[in-house]
Amino acid sequence: MHKRFMLAAVTLMAFALSAAAQTSTSTPQTSSSTETKKEDKKEAEKKDTKKEKDKDKKGKKDKDKKDKPGSDPIDTSAVFNERIANDVLGQIRDGLEGHSRRLMLSAFDSDKMDGYLSFEDQIDAYFERYEAFRVRFRISNVTVEGTKGVVLVDTEMEQIPRGGAQPQRKRGLLRFELELGRKGWRVVDFRDRSFFS
Repeated sequence: MHKRFMLAAVTLMAFALSAAAQTSTSTPQTSSSTETKKEDKKEAEKKDTKKEKDKDKKGKKDKDKKDKPGSDPIDTSAVFNERIANDVLGQIRDGLEGHSRRLMLSAFDSDKMDGYLSFEDQIDAYFERYEAFRVRFRISNVTVEGTKGVVLVDTEMEQIPRGGAQPQRKRGLLRFELELGRKGWRVVDFRDRSFFS
C-alpha cells in the first residue's frame, strides 16, 4: 500500500512538473509573438511614414519644377539667351543635314513669319536641288529687342547637288529674329533668305 501511494505521488509530481514546464515554455512564446506583432506594426508604421515623406518630397520637386521660370516652353517669363538660340539653330542644322524639310521648317513660325508660304516653296525647291548638306553655325551675337530675340550667325554651308556634281560651298552672316509662341521659341524673320537657294 505504501508503495502504491509513493508511486501515485511520484506520478502526480511528474505530471505537475510536466504541466509547469509546458506553461513556462508557452508563456514566453506568447509574449514573444506579441512582441513580434508589435515590432511588425512599428515597421509598417515606419514604412508608411517613409512613403508619405517620399510623396511629399516628390510633390515639392514637381512644384519647384513648375515654379521655375523658363521650364515651360510657353512660359512668357522665359528670357531669350544663347542656349535658346543654339537649340533653334540646331533644329535648322539637323533638318538640313538630315535632309528633312519638315524638321527644318519646324524651327520657323508659320503664323508670324511674313512670306512663310513662299519661303516654304523655296525650301522645297532647295531640297530638290541638293541631296545633302553640311552646316556650321557659329553665333557671333545674341540680343533682345522688345519681345524678340535676335541672333547673328556666321554660317558655312556645303551643298552637294543631285547627280554627283562637285559640292558647292558658301559663307554668310545670317540674322535670325525669334519670338516666344505657344510652341516655344521660333524664327519669325531672318536675313538673308536667298542663302537657302
